[in-house]
Amino acid sequence: MANDIDTLVDMGFSRGKVQKAWKATNGAGLQPAMDWLLANPNVSDEPEEPTEQALGAAATTTGDEQQKEGSSAAGNEEGNLLCNSFSALYVTRHLITLLGEIKDGEQTAQSLICNDCSKLFRDAASAERHATKTSHQNFSESTQAIAPLTEEEKKAKLAELKARLAEKRAAKAEQEKAERKQEEKIRRKAGQDMSVAKQNLEEKEIKKAFEQKKREKEQERIAKAKVKAQIEADKKERAAKREAAKRVQQETQAAAAVASAQSAPAASAGVKREYTDARLQFRVPGTAPLTNTFPADTTLKQVNEFLQSNGCDRPFTLSMTFPRKTFGEDDLNKTLKELNLVPSSALVLSYTA
Repeated sequence: MANDIDTLVDMGFSRGKVQKAWKATNGAGLQPAMDWLLANPNVSDEPEEPTEQALGAAATTTGDEQQKEGSSAAGNEEGNLLCNSFSALYVTRHLITLLGEIKDGEQTAQSLICNDCSKLFRDAASAERHATKTSHQNFSESTQAIAPLTEEEKKAKLAELKARLAEKRAAKAEQEKAERKQEEKIRRKAGQDMSVAKQNLEEKEIKKAFEQKKREKEQERIAKAKVKAQIEADKKERAAKREAAKRVQQETQAAAAVASAQSAPAASAGVKREYTDARLQFRVPGTAPLTNTFPADTTLKQVNEFLQSNGCDRPFTLSMTFPRKTFGEDDLNKTLKELNLVPSSALVLSYTA
Protein backbone atom coordinates (compact mmCIF):
# COMPACT_ATOMS: atom_id res chain seq x y z
CA MET A 1 0.00 0.00 0.00
CA ALA A 2 2.79 2.37 0.94
CA ASN A 3 4.52 1.60 -2.35
CA ASP A 4 1.33 2.37 -4.31
CA ILE A 5 0.92 5.70 -2.50
CA ASP A 6 4.56 6.59 -3.16
CA THR A 7 4.12 5.58 -6.79
CA LEU A 8 1.17 7.95 -7.16
CA VAL A 9 3.14 10.72 -5.43
CA ASP A 10 6.06 10.10 -7.80
CA MET A 11 3.66 10.42 -10.73
CA GLY A 12 3.01 14.04 -9.78
CA PHE A 13 -0.03 13.87 -7.46
CA SER A 14 0.15 15.58 -4.09
CA ARG A 15 0.22 13.33 -1.04
CA GLY A 16 -2.97 14.90 0.27
CA LYS A 17 -4.85 14.03 -2.95
CA VAL A 18 -3.37 10.49 -2.97
CA GLN A 19 -4.50 9.91 0.61
CA LYS A 20 -8.00 11.09 -0.24
CA ALA A 21 -8.07 8.80 -3.31
CA TRP A 22 -6.84 5.86 -1.20
CA LYS A 23 -9.52 6.49 1.40
CA ALA A 24 -12.27 6.93 -1.23
CA THR A 25 -11.38 3.59 -2.87
CA ASN A 26 -10.96 1.83 0.48
CA GLY A 27 -7.36 0.95 -0.38
CA ALA A 28 -8.44 -1.04 -3.46
CA GLY A 29 -5.07 -0.54 -5.15
CA LEU A 30 -3.17 1.59 -7.62
CA GLN A 31 -5.63 1.44 -10.54
CA PRO A 32 -8.79 2.48 -8.60
CA ALA A 33 -6.83 5.27 -6.90
CA MET A 34 -5.59 6.53 -10.30
CA ASP A 35 -9.13 6.38 -11.70
CA TRP A 36 -10.46 8.32 -8.73
CA LEU A 37 -7.75 10.99 -9.06
CA LEU A 38 -8.47 11.41 -12.79
CA ALA A 39 -12.22 11.60 -12.14
CA ASN A 40 -11.75 14.22 -9.37
CA PRO A 41 -9.05 16.62 -10.61
CA ASN A 42 -10.37 19.56 -8.55
CA VAL A 43 -10.03 17.94 -5.13
CA SER A 44 -8.04 20.03 -2.61
CA ASP A 45 -4.50 19.24 -1.47
CA GLU A 46 -5.34 19.35 2.24
CA PRO A 47 -4.21 16.20 4.08
CA GLU A 48 -6.84 13.60 4.97
CA GLU A 49 -7.40 11.60 8.13
CA PRO A 50 -5.45 8.28 8.29
CA THR A 51 -6.96 5.62 5.99
CA GLU A 52 -8.26 2.23 7.02
CA GLN A 53 -5.22 0.48 5.59
CA ALA A 54 -2.92 2.83 7.46
CA LEU A 55 -4.78 2.08 10.66
CA GLY A 56 -4.69 -1.65 9.88
CA ALA A 57 -0.97 -1.50 9.24
CA ALA A 58 -0.55 0.32 12.51
CA ALA A 59 -2.19 -2.67 14.20
CA THR A 60 0.72 -4.94 13.06
CA THR A 61 3.26 -3.06 15.09
CA THR A 62 4.94 -4.78 18.01
CA GLY A 63 3.39 -5.04 21.43
CA ASP A 64 5.69 -2.38 22.80
CA GLU A 65 4.75 0.03 20.02
CA GLN A 66 1.04 -0.70 20.52
CA GLN A 67 1.53 -0.01 24.22
CA LYS A 68 3.16 3.33 23.40
CA GLU A 69 0.38 4.23 20.98
CA GLY A 70 -2.28 3.28 23.50
CA SER A 71 -0.64 5.36 26.21
CA SER A 72 -0.21 8.36 23.88
CA ALA A 73 -3.90 8.17 22.84
CA ALA A 74 -5.26 7.79 26.32
CA GLY A 75 -6.81 11.19 26.18
CA ASN A 76 -8.75 10.40 23.02
CA GLU A 77 -11.29 7.65 23.71
CA GLU A 78 -12.88 7.73 20.27
CA GLY A 79 -9.49 7.27 18.52
CA ASN A 80 -8.69 4.28 20.74
CA LEU A 81 -12.00 2.62 19.94
CA LEU A 82 -11.44 3.09 16.21
CA CYS A 83 -7.91 1.68 16.38
CA ASN A 84 -9.12 -1.32 18.41
CA SER A 85 -11.85 -2.04 15.86
CA PHE A 86 -9.46 -2.09 12.92
CA SER A 87 -6.95 -4.13 14.93
CA ALA A 88 -9.64 -6.73 15.62
CA LEU A 89 -10.52 -6.82 11.93
CA TYR A 90 -6.88 -7.36 11.01
CA VAL A 91 -6.43 -10.16 13.53
CA THR A 92 -9.61 -11.88 12.36
CA ARG A 93 -8.42 -11.89 8.75
CA HIS A 94 -5.07 -13.42 9.78
CA LEU A 95 -6.77 -16.08 11.88
CA ILE A 96 -8.91 -17.13 8.93
CA THR A 97 -5.76 -17.39 6.81
CA LEU A 98 -4.02 -19.51 9.48
CA LEU A 99 -6.96 -21.90 9.86
CA GLY A 100 -6.56 -23.00 6.25
CA GLU A 101 -9.14 -23.45 3.53
CA ILE A 102 -12.47 -21.57 3.76
CA LYS A 103 -15.46 -23.89 3.57
CA ASP A 104 -18.67 -23.37 1.62
CA GLY A 105 -20.78 -20.67 3.17
CA GLU A 106 -17.77 -19.12 4.90
CA GLN A 107 -16.66 -17.17 1.84
CA THR A 108 -16.76 -13.40 2.02
CA ALA A 109 -17.12 -10.92 -0.85
CA GLN A 110 -13.68 -9.99 -2.14
CA SER A 111 -14.80 -7.82 -5.06
CA LEU A 112 -17.70 -6.64 -7.21
CA ILE A 113 -18.46 -8.04 -10.66
CA CYS A 114 -20.34 -6.50 -13.60
CA ASN A 115 -22.83 -9.10 -14.81
CA ASP A 116 -22.99 -7.37 -18.22
CA CYS A 117 -19.27 -7.59 -19.07
CA SER A 118 -17.85 -9.82 -16.22
CA LYS A 119 -15.34 -7.19 -15.15
CA LEU A 120 -14.15 -7.24 -11.52
CA PHE A 121 -13.88 -4.19 -9.29
CA ARG A 122 -12.17 -3.71 -5.96
CA ASP A 123 -14.77 -1.38 -4.49
CA ALA A 124 -18.13 0.25 -5.07
CA ALA A 125 -16.51 3.53 -6.24
CA SER A 126 -14.77 1.73 -9.12
CA ALA A 127 -18.02 -0.06 -10.03
CA GLU A 128 -19.88 3.24 -9.97
CA ARG A 129 -17.35 4.83 -12.35
CA HIS A 130 -17.68 1.80 -14.65
CA ALA A 131 -21.46 2.15 -14.62
CA THR A 132 -21.15 5.86 -15.44
CA LYS A 133 -18.87 5.16 -18.41
CA THR A 134 -20.64 2.08 -19.85
CA SER A 135 -24.25 2.50 -18.58
CA HIS A 136 -24.08 -1.06 -17.17
CA GLN A 137 -26.47 -1.55 -14.27
CA ASN A 138 -26.19 -5.23 -13.26
CA PHE A 139 -23.58 -5.69 -10.47
CA SER A 140 -23.14 -8.33 -7.76
CA GLU A 141 -20.64 -9.37 -5.08
CA SER A 142 -17.89 -11.80 -5.97
CA THR A 143 -15.66 -14.03 -3.82
CA GLN A 144 -12.91 -13.76 -6.41
CA ALA A 145 -10.05 -11.68 -5.10
CA ILE A 146 -8.29 -9.29 -7.43
CA ALA A 147 -4.61 -10.01 -7.48
CA PRO A 148 -2.29 -7.07 -6.79
CA LEU A 149 -0.60 -5.48 -9.75
CA THR A 150 2.79 -6.86 -10.81
CA GLU A 151 5.71 -4.57 -11.47
CA GLU A 152 5.12 -4.83 -15.23
CA GLU A 153 1.41 -4.04 -14.78
CA LYS A 154 2.29 -1.12 -12.53
CA LYS A 155 4.69 0.18 -15.18
CA ALA A 156 2.01 -0.25 -17.84
CA LYS A 157 -0.55 1.52 -15.67
CA LEU A 158 1.98 4.22 -14.93
CA ALA A 159 2.62 4.68 -18.64
CA GLU A 160 -1.12 4.71 -19.30
CA LEU A 161 -1.64 7.24 -16.53
CA LYS A 162 1.16 9.43 -17.84
CA ALA A 163 -0.35 9.26 -21.31
CA ARG A 164 -3.77 10.19 -19.94
CA LEU A 165 -2.22 12.99 -17.92
CA ALA A 166 -0.39 14.23 -21.01
CA GLU A 167 -3.63 14.02 -22.94
CA LYS A 168 -5.45 15.99 -20.24
CA ARG A 169 -2.65 18.56 -20.13
CA ALA A 170 -2.78 18.86 -23.93
CA ALA A 171 -6.56 19.25 -23.81
CA LYS A 172 -6.22 21.83 -21.06
CA ALA A 173 -3.52 23.66 -23.03
CA GLU A 174 -5.74 23.60 -26.10
CA GLN A 175 -8.64 24.90 -24.06
CA GLU A 176 -6.47 27.66 -22.60
CA LYS A 177 -5.27 28.49 -26.11
CA ALA A 178 -8.87 28.69 -27.31
CA GLU A 179 -9.74 30.85 -24.29
CA ARG A 180 -6.79 33.16 -24.99
CA LYS A 181 -7.85 33.33 -28.63
CA GLN A 182 -11.39 34.18 -27.57
CA GLU A 183 -10.08 36.81 -25.14
CA GLU A 184 -7.95 38.27 -27.92
CA LYS A 185 -11.03 38.41 -30.15
CA ILE A 186 -12.94 40.15 -27.38
CA ARG A 187 -10.05 42.57 -26.85
CA ARG A 188 -9.83 43.34 -30.56
CA LYS A 189 -13.59 43.74 -30.76
CA ALA A 190 -13.47 46.13 -27.80
CA GLY A 191 -10.63 48.03 -29.51
CA GLN A 192 -12.62 48.23 -32.73
CA ASP A 193 -15.70 49.40 -30.86
CA MET A 194 -13.60 52.02 -29.09
CA SER A 195 -12.13 53.16 -32.42
CA VAL A 196 -15.61 53.41 -33.94
CA ALA A 197 -16.86 55.35 -30.91
CA LYS A 198 -13.86 57.67 -31.12
CA GLN A 199 -14.42 58.18 -34.84
CA ASN A 200 -18.11 58.93 -34.27
CA LEU A 201 -17.18 61.41 -31.55
CA GLU A 202 -14.68 63.11 -33.84
CA GLU A 203 -17.28 63.29 -36.60
CA LYS A 204 -19.76 64.84 -34.17
CA GLU A 205 -17.15 67.38 -33.03
CA ILE A 206 -16.32 68.24 -36.65
CA LYS A 207 -20.00 68.61 -37.48
CA LYS A 208 -20.53 70.77 -34.40
CA ALA A 209 -17.57 72.99 -35.34
CA PHE A 210 -18.85 73.25 -38.92
CA GLU A 211 -22.31 74.29 -37.71
CA GLN A 212 -20.74 76.84 -35.33
CA LYS A 213 -18.68 78.26 -38.20
CA LYS A 214 -21.79 78.41 -40.35
CA ARG A 215 -23.68 80.32 -37.64
CA GLU A 216 -20.77 82.73 -37.25
CA LYS A 217 -20.72 83.37 -41.01
CA GLU A 218 -24.48 83.97 -41.01
CA GLN A 219 -24.17 86.41 -38.12
CA GLU A 220 -21.31 88.16 -39.90
CA ARG A 221 -23.40 88.38 -43.09
CA ILE A 222 -26.32 89.90 -41.16
CA ALA A 223 -24.00 92.41 -39.47
CA LYS A 224 -22.50 93.39 -42.84
CA ALA A 225 -25.99 93.77 -44.30
CA LYS A 226 -26.95 96.07 -41.43
CA VAL A 227 -23.81 98.16 -41.91
CA LYS A 228 -24.43 98.34 -45.64
CA ALA A 229 -28.05 99.37 -45.08
CA GLN A 230 -26.91 102.06 -42.64
CA ILE A 231 -24.38 103.33 -45.19
CA GLU A 232 -27.09 103.47 -47.86
CA ALA A 233 -29.40 105.35 -45.49
CA ASP A 234 -26.62 107.83 -44.71
CA LYS A 235 -25.99 108.28 -48.42
CA LYS A 236 -29.68 108.96 -49.06
CA GLU A 237 -29.82 111.41 -46.17
CA ARG A 238 -26.75 113.29 -47.43
CA ALA A 239 -28.20 113.32 -50.94
CA ALA A 240 -31.48 114.72 -49.61
CA LYS A 241 -29.59 117.43 -47.71
CA ARG A 242 -27.60 118.30 -50.82
CA GLU A 243 -30.79 118.41 -52.85
CA ALA A 244 -32.46 120.71 -50.30
CA ALA A 245 -29.41 123.00 -50.21
CA LYS A 246 -29.35 123.05 -53.98
CA ARG A 247 -33.04 123.91 -54.11
CA VAL A 248 -32.55 126.75 -51.60
CA GLN A 249 -29.64 128.05 -53.66
CA GLN A 250 -31.71 127.93 -56.85
CA GLU A 251 -34.58 129.78 -55.17
CA THR A 252 -32.17 132.35 -53.84
CA GLN A 253 -30.64 132.84 -57.24
CA ALA A 254 -34.11 133.12 -58.79
CA ALA A 255 -35.14 135.73 -56.24
CA ALA A 256 -31.95 137.67 -56.90
CA ALA A 257 -32.58 137.48 -60.61
CA VAL A 258 -36.15 138.80 -60.11
CA ALA A 259 -34.87 141.61 -57.96
CA SER A 260 -32.26 142.53 -60.55
CA ALA A 261 -34.83 142.40 -63.32
CA GLN A 262 -37.18 144.64 -61.37
CA SER A 263 -34.50 147.15 -60.45
CA ALA A 264 -33.05 147.34 -63.94
CA PRO A 265 -36.04 149.08 -65.66
CA ALA A 266 -36.31 151.51 -62.80
CA ALA A 267 -32.68 152.43 -63.04
CA SER A 268 -32.86 152.81 -66.81
CA ALA A 269 -35.89 155.04 -66.67
CA GLY A 270 -34.37 157.22 -63.99
CA VAL A 271 -37.75 157.53 -62.33
CA LYS A 272 -38.48 155.73 -59.06
CA ARG A 273 -41.82 153.92 -59.13
CA GLU A 274 -44.03 153.91 -56.10
CA TYR A 275 -45.41 150.49 -55.10
CA THR A 276 -48.36 150.11 -52.79
CA ASP A 277 -48.17 146.30 -52.35
CA ALA A 278 -45.50 143.83 -51.37
CA ARG A 279 -45.64 140.23 -52.54
CA LEU A 280 -43.77 138.07 -50.02
CA GLN A 281 -42.79 134.37 -50.27
CA PHE A 282 -42.00 132.55 -47.02
CA ARG A 283 -39.95 129.34 -46.97
CA VAL A 284 -41.12 127.44 -43.90
CA PRO A 285 -39.22 124.27 -42.73
CA GLY A 286 -41.18 121.08 -43.32
CA THR A 287 -43.92 122.66 -45.45
CA ALA A 288 -44.38 124.09 -48.91
CA PRO A 289 -43.47 127.76 -49.49
CA LEU A 290 -46.14 130.23 -48.29
CA THR A 291 -46.91 133.27 -50.52
CA ASN A 292 -49.07 136.34 -49.71
CA THR A 293 -49.47 139.98 -50.84
CA PHE A 294 -49.41 142.70 -48.13
CA PRO A 295 -49.92 146.51 -48.32
CA ALA A 296 -46.65 148.37 -48.48
CA ASP A 297 -47.31 150.06 -45.15
CA THR A 298 -47.81 146.72 -43.34
CA THR A 299 -45.39 146.38 -40.43
CA LEU A 300 -43.18 143.34 -39.92
CA LYS A 301 -45.06 142.64 -36.68
CA GLN A 302 -48.27 142.21 -38.64
CA VAL A 303 -46.49 139.90 -41.03
CA ASN A 304 -45.42 137.78 -38.03
CA GLU A 305 -49.00 137.65 -36.81
CA PHE A 306 -50.08 136.45 -40.26
CA LEU A 307 -47.50 133.65 -40.15
CA GLN A 308 -48.57 132.65 -36.63
CA SER A 309 -52.18 132.41 -37.77
CA ASN A 310 -51.07 130.08 -40.59
CA GLY A 311 -49.45 127.46 -38.33
CA CYS A 312 -46.11 128.95 -37.39
CA ASP A 313 -46.92 128.96 -33.68
CA ARG A 314 -43.34 128.47 -32.41
CA PRO A 315 -40.84 131.34 -31.95
CA PHE A 316 -39.11 132.14 -35.23
CA THR A 317 -37.09 134.76 -37.07
CA LEU A 318 -37.26 136.09 -40.64
CA SER A 319 -34.25 136.70 -42.84
CA MET A 320 -33.33 137.62 -46.41
CA THR A 321 -30.83 135.69 -48.50
CA PHE A 322 -29.97 138.55 -50.84
CA PRO A 323 -28.85 140.85 -49.52
CA ARG A 324 -28.16 138.77 -46.42
CA LYS A 325 -30.10 140.15 -43.46
CA THR A 326 -31.92 138.86 -40.41
CA PHE A 327 -34.75 140.95 -38.98
CA GLY A 328 -34.72 141.53 -35.22
CA GLU A 329 -36.88 143.16 -32.56
CA ASP A 330 -36.00 146.63 -33.83
CA ASP A 331 -37.55 145.86 -37.23
CA LEU A 332 -40.97 144.73 -35.99
CA ASN A 333 -42.55 148.21 -36.10
CA LYS A 334 -41.04 149.08 -39.50
CA THR A 335 -43.15 148.85 -42.67
CA LEU A 336 -42.39 146.54 -45.53
CA LYS A 337 -41.51 149.59 -47.62
CA GLU A 338 -39.04 150.80 -45.02
CA LEU A 339 -37.49 147.37 -44.94
CA ASN A 340 -37.10 147.40 -48.76
CA LEU A 341 -39.39 144.39 -49.16
CA VAL A 342 -41.51 146.15 -51.83
CA PRO A 343 -42.63 145.15 -54.44
CA SER A 344 -41.61 141.51 -53.77
CA SER A 345 -39.18 139.52 -51.75
CA ALA A 346 -38.37 136.01 -50.53
CA LEU A 347 -38.00 135.50 -46.76
CA VAL A 348 -36.65 132.45 -44.88
CA LEU A 349 -38.43 131.46 -41.66
CA SER A 350 -36.21 129.77 -39.03
CA TYR A 351 -37.55 128.40 -35.73
CA THR A 352 -35.57 129.44 -32.70
CA ALA A 353 -37.04 126.83 -30.29
